[in-house]
Amino acid sequence: MRNFTLFILTIFYAFPVFAQRNCGTETAVLQKIQDNPALLQVRQQLETRLREATLRIKQNKALLKTTYSTITIPVVVHIVLKNPAVVTDAQILSQIDVLNKDYIAANTDISALPAAWQPLVGNSGIQFCMAQRTPDGSPTNGIERVTTTKTNFSINNAGQAVKSTTTGGADIWDSQRYLNIWVCDLANNYLGVATIPGLYSADQEGVVVDYTAFGNTGTAAAPYNKGRTAVHEIGHYFSLRHIWGDESACAQDDGIDDTPLQGDNTYGCPVFPKVDSCSKTSPGVMFNNYMDYSDDVCMLLFTSDQVDRMRVSLNDDHPGLLTSDGCVPLNLLSNDAMIQKVITPTGQICENSITPLVILKNQGLTTLTSVKISYQTDNNTEQSYNWTGSLAALKTDTVYLPDSAPGEGPNLLKAYTSQPNGIEDEDPSNDTASLAFQYYADGALPLSEGFEGTTFPPTGWEIKNYDNSYTWEVTTDAAKSGSKSIVMHNLAYDVNDEIDDIFSPQIDPTGKDSIFLFFDVAAASYSGANSNNNLLWDSLLVLTTSDCGITFDSAYKKGGPNFLTHKQAVETEYIPTASEWRKDSVNLTPIIKKGKFRVVFRNISNAENNIYLDNINLVTKNTLPYLKEHGYTVGPVPVSDQLFITFLEAPANLDYIAIYNSSGQQIAKQRGASVNSSNRFIFDLVNEPNGIYFVKLIYRNSVKTIKITKVR
Repeated sequence: MRNFTLFILTIFYAFPVFAQRNCGTETAVLQKIQDNPALLQVRQQLETRLREATLRIKQNKALLKTTYSTITIPVVVHIVLKNPAVVTDAQILSQIDVLNKDYIAANTDISALPAAWQPLVGNSGIQFCMAQRTPDGSPTNGIERVTTTKTNFSINNAGQAVKSTTTGGADIWDSQRYLNIWVCDLANNYLGVATIPGLYSADQEGVVVDYTAFGNTGTAAAPYNKGRTAVHEIGHYFSLRHIWGDESACAQDDGIDDTPLQGDNTYGCPVFPKVDSCSKTSPGVMFNNYMDYSDDVCMLLFTSDQVDRMRVSLNDDHPGLLTSDGCVPLNLLSNDAMIQKVITPTGQICENSITPLVILKNQGLTTLTSVKISYQTDNNTEQSYNWTGSLAALKTDTVYLPDSAPGEGPNLLKAYTSQPNGIEDEDPSNDTASLAFQYYADGALPLSEGFEGTTFPPTGWEIKNYDNSYTWEVTTDAAKSGSKSIVMHNLAYDVNDEIDDIFSPQIDPTGKDSIFLFFDVAAASYSGANSNNNLLWDSLLVLTTSDCGITFDSAYKKGGPNFLTHKQAVETEYIPTASEWRKDSVNLTPIIKKGKFRVVFRNISNAENNIYLDNINLVTKNTLPYLKEHGYTVGPVPVSDQLFITFLEAPANLDYIAIYNSSGQQIAKQRGASVNSSNRFIFDLVNEPNGIYFVKLIYRNSVKTIKITKVR
């Protein structure tokens, strides 16, 4: 595990004193680009588009002498803390008030802005409201509180862990309709992190703010207690960059014409004018800009060109926010039923039969006593189920639907309601919900996968990314054979014990006597093989599951110096050479008696370095009839040199094996615990005289004796 600078809190929720502002947005972006270099070109293309569109809108504004109309964006605030009540409703509303003033230049402290910058002040026309309805159509105040067991959250992948209940956070609301703000304890002294358009998926978009830098009251702690961290991060969300361009040089800027060049970020609250090597004369650098790192009390403005860029980004990258009804209170109808959510099936299922589980909601004012639920998977025949009961207004019921048989491959299950209380639904627009899942027929043995195909994961394989951050991915950087392998980017993590799995297709071992797994692996560490033995290492496990991922059996676990194929410390992204691969094997024969199974490669990250896999092969061998019947063989008979004693399965109660000559003298002995992965003992009899010998298998409760002949 690499060492990181930690942000130390006093016990419970005492408020820390921050030395310097630290925004994680650019760091998170660079992590993504490091993991996927193609994103650098994507970002450059986005920057070009933004500059060109901003220039056009700027010219049109000047020609028409227009100002921006007001756009109100619905906001949901997710408070995710061990004690979420410490952030009060009043503190949340204070942050919304700050946003509404700062984004239209109505903040009272703008009077402190130096005269040189006053002509450049921009009014974005962007306003914010607390959401009045949830994505599924229930009334809300726009505040969600989640009690977490997590001490803090990483900025990895723009704070993705705090955005999911599976990783101790709060699930995102539809980012096409809401601006999501998560308030939590951010690790490593970060005050905030945001997604920038174009680099993140819709289920990641939003802003994360540390609870000590949110709003202007309550837990907000000086010098970041004026609500400007959220103002800054939402600026990133609308495509603004840091005012100094994130490089300590004058050649790199923020892409904004009316902000002066600036060599680096600003800390504290300098006296105007502040000059540097890029802006050497007054008025110098614009340290009052919301996109600098100044203290909150010193942040006072967006410029006109920054406002133009934000409006371009709002129109092009977040168009759903322009038409969202999230700020509009609900107007409930009399008879309105809906499928709020399809719960199962989800992910990859292992049998071609599903029992759909849905959440039925009464969205109307009248008690729901009956409704028809229709459902189908893709092009299969539609099925229906008539629900009866008593469901009060805005209440829900979980409903199991009759079994259905999906087709092979990706599927989409759609379910919808009709005829609530036997009459026409008054709002059919909210009736339907859907959920994607996959089903693939059992794989056959032998199975071979080198990840050379055009799709990843390959057909029948499945990735489970429990923290929605870094996970297994295909790469062309290295391969044992061919041009591709798969890699786990442990170097990029800054949190420990995160789990990522890649599942094989389900295998039916019926009629097989043995199964062996072979795979090529390459691994290095940030710390090196000679590091402290108390170090937390990255680990690779091979598991099997016979119930489609509910429970697991461990077949292989390696980590630490002996696992590494490159022994020296590697402080950059590890890419193995052709000679830095090792072939490992696992005897999976015991799993046969459990029936169908999947093999799981599990990475447990402790922030060391990358692990690569290639050429995964599952093979089987037919067992000799005698071995299958008796559980062991002794041979060859007669023997001339080496004698092999092979067991069908490793015998749990075997104490030892001994060989005696015809005089009763013991000439060789091995303990039962020495049985290896092939369940085979080897005895060298080459120097023993010809004659009769006796092999004794000494079990805890019995002894088996086998007579053999030795010849030269």
